[in-house]
Amino acid sequence: MKKQYFVYFLLLFCSQLQAQQQLTKVEYFVDADPGYGAGVDIPFTAGTTLDVNFSVSLPSNISDGFHYITVRVKNANNQWSAVLTRPFLKENLTPRTTSTVTAIEYFIDADPGYGAATAVPITAALTTDNSFSIPLPSNISEGFHYLTVRVKDANNRWSSVITRPFLKESLTPRPTSTITAIEYFIDADPGYGAATAVPVTAALTTDNSFSIPLPNNISEGFHYLTVRVKDANNQWSSVITRPFLKESLATRTLPNLVAMEYFIDTDPGYGAATAVNFTVGTPVVIPFTAALGNLPLGNHNIYIRVKDTNNQWSMVGTKPFTVASTFGLVTSQTPSAWCKTAPFNVAFQAFGTYGSDNVFTAQLSDASGSFASPTTLGTLASVSSGSIVANIPPSTTLGTGYRIRVVSSSPTITDNPSVEFSVLDVCPPPCATSLTLVSTADDYSSGVLIKETNAQTGIVVATNKITGTARVTYLAGKSVTLNPGFVANNGTVFTAQKGGCQ
Repeated sequence: MKKQYFVYFLLLFCSQLQAQQQLTKVEYFVDADPGYGAGVDIPFTAGTTLDVNFSVSLPSNISDGFHYITVRVKNANNQWSAVLTRPFLKENLTPRTTSTVTAIEYFIDADPGYGAATAVPITAALTTDNSFSIPLPSNISEGFHYLTVRVKDANNRWSSVITRPFLKESLTPRPTSTITAIEYFIDADPGYGAATAVPVTAALTTDNSFSIPLPNNISEGFHYLTVRVKDANNQWSSVITRPFLKESLATRTLPNLVAMEYFIDTDPGYGAATAVNFTVGTPVVIPFTAALGNLPLGNHNIYIRVKDTNNQWSMVGTKPFTVASTFGLVTSQTPSAWCKTAPFNVAFQAFGTYGSDNVFTAQLSDASGSFASPTTLGTLASVSSGSIVANIPPSTTLGTGYRIRVVSSSPTITDNPSVEFSVLDVCPPPCATSLTLVSTADDYSSGVLIKETNAQTGIVVATNKITGTARVTYLAGKSVTLNPGFVANNGTVFTAQKGGCQ
């Protein structure tokens, strides 16, 4: 069978022989020039310019290797253009597809010769995807080196090589070198040891948080903060640099916000998302309900942005959420705080369809709000909304960072939304109309406490003292009166709010 080889070209010609002259001939030749007009004709439509896409049929006796194809054009005045020449590689791949890969070898730095490098175990195949480890010679020096890999086929032909640089660095002595200094600078580097020092306790590793007072003369705009550390061997680390924006808002009149919009998952473009109605101003606090439409079940993201009177859009705020067919929601009837010595009710709403064996469980997070290892407060066998009788275990640490959620067993749903919750050491008393707090009987120096009266008519009168680390809240429906003698020292958290018990 006669084999034919083709080379495809896309060539664009513009006659510069003479303005607006018709181009009447295009020809090409491979390697040797047969003379003007004696090349291979290329079909085209005559014109002052041409865009030619043509295939080149190579002679059957052309050898494998590099060759040159040359193209030229002639105009109506019988003038020939300058030639356009391109190199190409003619390679017969037909017999090679049946030649299997039989060997892989690698070497580091100097080539020991074909077949003399380190062999890699391989199963002969037309192609190979091979992963292997490379033990470094014990005498290889630290610094940059080169790893080279090549393969051989069944015809004893070696491939071209693949070379990659790598760094050999010994880390063995370094873990015993402690970090002794941290410093930072803004923009220009003052030199090692001359930047602003950060207090640090010498250690092998450090997790350091520190504040950075900006110089008074630093200009508004973008700047760069750079941090580096030094070890006991007086070696400095590479730097970590982060850009930041310095912008003074104290003397500025902030423009009013005039538009807000949100979108879910995919950004339709500025001004094309779903608009949120609000009163123009600065700042604005806008609770709104997002229309979820026919979102598929699963995880999604909602994005919110605003525009000011200067037609500038804010950066996008985002919040992940999950669309589910079944979930439980803790309601506002559940108290936001309770003590460890008395039961309370966790009211919840259940949406969707549950199995007849379903059990709802009220769970308490850890003190930082994580449900990685939740504490069970109580359970309820049910297929609909209800209320779970909950008890806080005595071993629970007091605090304000807890959260409560309700999960189900049939189906198993554990990613329901949660609500904030505080664990107290003193329960609220029965719902009284009035409460008088005096020193020293009602002084508080630690713990998290709520003192409350009736949410409609209740009053609190206080002359007691709040000291130490106490976190105390007074709730009353009518009034909270702090008479002379009442004290809330520095370091305490005291709150007086309208509200209370029923």
